[in-house]
Amino acid sequence: MKRYSVGGAVGEVLNNFILLQKDITEITGLHSTVISEVEKTLIVKIMQATRHNKNKTAKILGISRNTLSSKIKTLNIKEV
Repeated sequence: MKRYSVGGAVGEVLNNFILLQKDITEITGLHSTVISEVEKTLIVKIMQATRHNKNKTAKILGISRNTLSSKIKTLNIKEV
């Protein structure tokens, strides 16, 4: 079975994104946009996997529960 890395998956998505752009040089702030979108998606997916258990989510992510709560607020993640 083929193993996939997080870096490989992100790289593949970014390659597709870049290919779809008319002119990549017209985009600004891409770094902060990608970082926040990846972070938001990661938190949402892990929250779903843990059935919205913040303690388990924080442990999987390797951050404190307080940091997780702060990121949920900052990234405008809807809590169920």
